[in-house]
Amino acid sequence: MQPLAAGWALLLTYLIDSMLRFLHLLLALVLFSQCKPDDTGLNTETAQEAGDARFGQEVLLQHLEQVTLYGGNVPRRLIVSVASMQDSRCPVTADCATLGRATVTLRASNNQGTTENITLCLGDCSSSAPRDTHAVTALVGEVNYRFTLKEVMQYPGLEKPGEAKKARIMVEKL
Repeated sequence: MQPLAAGWALLLTYLIDSMLRFLHLLLALVLFSQCKPDDTGLNTETAQEAGDARFGQEVLLQHLEQVTLYGGNVPRRLIVSVASMQDSRCPVTADCATLGRATVTLRASNNQGTTENITLCLGDCSSSAPRDTHAVTALVGEVNYRFTLKEVMQYPGLEKPGEAKKARIMVEKL
């Protein structure tokens, strides 16, 4: 009877050990599934509408709309609005001698009362090659930021009734 009891004890120990390993694995899976992605404010795939956004996140703004940017190791918030938007790009249905250009002027204000105007341009903006995007570094207060104009929508000739023109921008703290 002794060898049989020892066998059962060995089997029971093996089963308990296996169950504990399974529970450890299950606990690890549950804990890791609760993890959220690192929220560093780096570029996301979809653009945020006006409101609040993190530095490095693309934002869609129409004329006079604003977004409050925050995050990272920047203690202050930055309010960015579209002060003006002009679009003289060649419509897709036309045959033009030049591409034309889309110009967006952003107004950036920090909570210390400093305001800067930043002008960005896509298309034929200067004597250099036409631009698909335009990035400018500007100092607002004591902090350097990179303002990037990625797109101006709706492209002439592709407008949809009732939709306002919007600028897709991104602001990064340098």
